[in-house]
Amino acid sequence: MLRTERDGPWWVLWLDAPASRNALTDAMVSGLQQALNDAAQDPSVRAVLLRGAGGTFCAGGDFSRFRTLMAEPAPAQGPDPIAVFNRAFGAMLDVLAGSPVLTMACIEGAAMGGGCGLAAACDVVLATDTAVLATPEVTLGLPPAQIAPFVAARLGERQALRLMASAQRVNATEAQRIGLVDEVVPQAELPQALAAWQERLRRAEPQALRATKAILSRRRVSSLGETLDFAAEAFARSLRSGTASEGLAALGAKRAPAWATPKGLP
Repeated sequence: MLRTERDGPWWVLWLDAPASRNALTDAMVSGLQQALNDAAQDPSVRAVLLRGAGGTFCAGGDFSRFRTLMAEPAPAQGPDPIAVFNRAFGAMLDVLAGSPVLTMACIEGAAMGGGCGLAAACDVVLATDTAVLATPEVTLGLPPAQIAPFVAARLGERQALRLMASAQRVNATEAQRIGLVDEVVPQAELPQALAAWQERLRRAEPQALRATKAILSRRRVSSLGETLDFAAEAFARSLRSGTASEGLAALGAKRAPAWATPKGLP
């Protein structure tokens, strides 16, 4: 199941099926996509944080679902249900990667296959020093189909291919070295690390944060000139807004801006 929790500046999405090590069911995938869409529509949400319950981030795909699909004959006409099932996961990853809000993954324990893809699609990946990540699909006779573009976007194609072709299990330190993880903290210090991120997000004005991500996203699909034009318009809108006036006033008065105070948080 998927459990949602509002905690200050971010919305926490818990993969909560410890008995299966948080394997991704159909309901969990569709729930993630709906929650991400809801967060995008809520202007007070500054970030979405993905976590796994029970000490494991995500073991990847739901093998029981795979077996059910394998037992069904391929259709004589029309799309293969297996392809439809697989593509639905990719659609959710696309929504995650393209979210207008900051997305974060907090990895404890294992992030395997689809779980590794979930993390790769996030903007920021935080992992404990006991975390292990891998893309073992080829050892099961499968390609890492939907996660491959997102892992490659984070690591580059050559590094992603090395990781996926070798199915190598990497610890948090190695994952950080190759760029799969951004920050590694001791397991015992995870609460403090998350609190530090909450404080950083508390200081960030929500719409300015979204505009920053939008500028970087625009660069991937537009020329430099078009991106700079887009950025200039975003800067103008922000400077003319009441939030920019409040930010500059707070700086001059050496106080916290309104959005960084408890009253300014949900």
